[in-house]
Amino acid sequence: MDNISFEEIISTLAKCGRPDLIAEMNEVKDKIIDDDYKPPIRMRKDSLSDTEGSADEEEILAQIDEKGFYSLA
Repeated sequence: MDNISFEEIISTLAKCGRPDLIAEMNEVKDKIIDDDYKPPIRMRKDSLSDTEGSADEEEILAQIDEKGFYSLA
């Protein structure tokens, strides 16, 4: 993890009011910060996209009985 990401996590924890987690993160900071890390120039495209066919909604047929319970038709 790079230092910028670490600081963003600490900032988010501070906004959420979690000083306990901030203290734990600071204890292990030297173990999780990688000074040699360089983020990739190009990011991979997410294989799960909303524009793909797999993201289409499906229609589910259900029946409701007299007690209000649903069952698949």
